[in-house]
Amino acid sequence: MGAILKLMCRPNWAAGTDLVARYESDFAATVLNAPVTCLAFWRARVALWTILRALGIGQGDEVVVPAYTCEMVPAAVRFTGASCRYADVAPNDFNASPETLAAALGEQTRAIVCQHTYGVGLPIDRWKQRAEQAGCALLEDCCQLVETGVAGRGITGAASFFSTQWSKPYTTGLGGMAAFTDPALCEKSREFRSAFPTEGNRGKSRSLVLQVLAYRATVRPATRAVVGKLYRWAQHLGLVRGTTTPEEYGDTIPDDYLSGATNAQAVLGMAQLTRWRQNVEHRRMLTGLYLDRLGAMGINTSALTRASQSPALWAVPLLVENKSEILQLAGRKGLPIATWFGRTPAHIHPDTAARYNYRPGQCPAAERLFAREIHLVTSPSVCPERADRAVALLRDQAIRVENREDVD
Repeated sequence: MGAILKLMCRPNWAAGTDLVARYESDFAATVLNAPVTCLAFWRARVALWTILRALGIGQGDEVVVPAYTCEMVPAAVRFTGASCRYADVAPNDFNASPETLAAALGEQTRAIVCQHTYGVGLPIDRWKQRAEQAGCALLEDCCQLVETGVAGRGITGAASFFSTQWSKPYTTGLGGMAAFTDPALCEKSREFRSAFPTEGNRGKSRSLVLQVLAYRATVRPATRAVVGKLYRWAQHLGLVRGTTTPEEYGDTIPDDYLSGATNAQAVLGMAQLTRWRQNVEHRRMLTGLYLDRLGAMGINTSALTRASQSPALWAVPLLVENKSEILQLAGRKGLPIATWFGRTPAHIHPDTAARYNYRPGQCPAAERLFAREIHLVTSPSVCPERADRAVALLRDQAIRVENREDVD
């Protein structure tokens, strides 16, 4: 709390960048546990945009992305001038596979985004082989990946991007990080970042610090759903500059889209990194608890343990037929059940899909997941007793609860 008050009292310093390099080094050493170079950004989508532009990707090029992804991933591709091609999820999985990737490749494909959905690590060597065969850059979406360095696994693609948004493995409110194995690509990305405007950093940093202060004062497991609704309402009315702005659904890149990280995010991030190991082990404990309880219900969760027999997941995904009802019940009871998709994302929605180069029905497996997905939260704020109660609610109230492994 002292760091937050200091940031509030020194707004010009909070908007500066002199601490960002130290934060980047701490991230590489703590999360990645590898000698790679990192660059911090205001949001993860800006990190992705920067990597793509540093690769020279723009008008006339194509980027393969998972269909089952955050809408801001294809939006970032679109803002480079490139087009998206979509890889459907694999059978019995929440991730795309090298096979669904191969089906999505086109003649103009320049890059492939490999997403480790819910923190389930993909067989990255197979993805890298596919990318090399296609002559494409492989980029890893690690926004939900918890165990990058802890499990001894470093990044493999030319670059990776991470999110520190509110719900991610650790949070700075808003924030993103890019990590590079290619020094030349890193330096080119740094050049792009150095050209980003800084005029609005003071106001954005102050707004972020106030939001983090309000978040810490009000968000508890029992209040998370209510506070989340109020936050989205405030965003809609323009009272706060939140995770996503209306301008990001437009045809041109917003004026304040391109922004590097500030001292505010560096201070918040470095504080979180001091607790990173405890965070990971807590998520491992809760992941194990959920998998044990779901197994006792007869639910096959083997798709979630393919990368590790003792995973630390960002969340444990499930599919239910009565999604809205379960989320409402969990919200009223303050239980750790959430959804990645409260609505159909813009790149899939029939009214806006064409803008993102998507044809409705193109990736039917992913479209089915959007409608049924919920997940059990593993964050440090969740205690085992609430986790048990969440599973009990699913056992008693969910209709056709299953993991993707059980879906034909």
